[in-house]
Amino acid sequence: MHPVSHQHQPTYTHDATACEECDLLVPATTLAVGEASSCPRCGHTLSRHLPEQERRPIAYGFAAIIMFVLSNSFTFMSFSAKGVGQEMTFLQCITTLVDQGYLFLGAVLSLTLIGLPLVYIGSIMLVLWRVDKDLHSNALRSLGRLLCRIKPWLMVDVFLIGVLISLVKLMGMADIKMGLSFWAFVGYTVLLIKMISSLDRMWLWQRLFGPSELHGLTVDDDEASAMTSGLVGCHICGALSEAGADSCKRCGDHLHSRKPGGLNRTWALLFTSVILYIPANLYPIMDTVFLGDDSPSTILGGVVLLWAMGSYPIAAVIFFASVVVPLVKILALLWLCYMVQRGQGASPLGKLKLYRMTEFVGRWSMIDVFVVAILAGLIRLDNLMTIYPGPAAVAFAGVVLITMVAAMSFDSRLIWDLQQGERERE
Repeated sequence: MHPVSHQHQPTYTHDATACEECDLLVPATTLAVGEASSCPRCGHTLSRHLPEQERRPIAYGFAAIIMFVLSNSFTFMSFSAKGVGQEMTFLQCITTLVDQGYLFLGAVLSLTLIGLPLVYIGSIMLVLWRVDKDLHSNALRSLGRLLCRIKPWLMVDVFLIGVLISLVKLMGMADIKMGLSFWAFVGYTVLLIKMISSLDRMWLWQRLFGPSELHGLTVDDDEASAMTSGLVGCHICGALSEAGADSCKRCGDHLHSRKPGGLNRTWALLFTSVILYIPANLYPIMDTVFLGDDSPSTILGGVVLLWAMGSYPIAAVIFFASVVVPLVKILALLWLCYMVQRGQGASPLGKLKLYRMTEFVGRWSMIDVFVVAILAGLIRLDNLMTIYPGPAAVAFAGVVLITMVAAMSFDSRLIWDLQQGERERE
């Protein structure tokens, strides 16, 4: 990545660290503002020197909170058909699910759209506000670890795409209007994304607690891994510690050279997701009651209906996100586990790219669950027309969440261990 010219701003030297994806030792690197440091072996981005990291996230956080309050203060969406209309607030997407007995789905939406994003925003603002002041070190470490762990579960951007897909689904049968809260939610989503992208994890830990004890480590072998060098890298703050240490001295997280039981846990989670994938596609994900006539719809049935209506791009998005992505992700992770267990070390970079893809796209499969929640919250016209979530919605949400956890449980460093073993045998 080419540096951006900010010569009047200070440089930043990140710690010597171990790549969290391939375990390669990377020496301390000095970065100018706008520069990024990447692993020379697998290309994983280690750290970025972003401008004004102490102020921009706070500004984005305050603005995001204001937008969140506004997104719950007015009408989110409304529709009218044949002289009958209905309005929906943002919170009704969740309360409707709870009222209809879908407590699990209501909890998932509450956490991914409200609870975790607000905790994330509040934690960043508190940490950066107190960065030059006294705050109990354990509290800072806890907040920092929390930020790193909940980041993958923030799904406001996925929900926004679900709203747009719901809009397309309803346009042919009713007059749809987006309320003020919808536009506030768009602002909330954009600001949250900007906040996440304006702060670097390694910079934050170094700013809070200084360089790690092995900051000046000299790396003589360009192919040396942390494990073969008697070291272990922290997945939370990136600091290096001596092998055998129980916890990181900088962030306090538990250290492990490789995720204990990671492969077996991944196998178990993947088999669970396979079991749930069957009812998720066989049972209806949504029931539409129109003038007393009940019309259940499966995931594939919804895709076919959209295609018949001429909404080809939306049908393709739903088919790809809700059918192809979960299945491909399960098969890809199963294949990676099989290759690692069999000791097949060829093409490690190709395997790693496949793993990155499965980890990245997994959360977007929640689109269909969010679409069902939006339609169930909006279409409530009693005897005329009402939409209910189907049993497949719960199973499908379980597939998405479990495959996300399975991808997190898989240790990509095992792929490179196999290559290291083959090199030593040669």
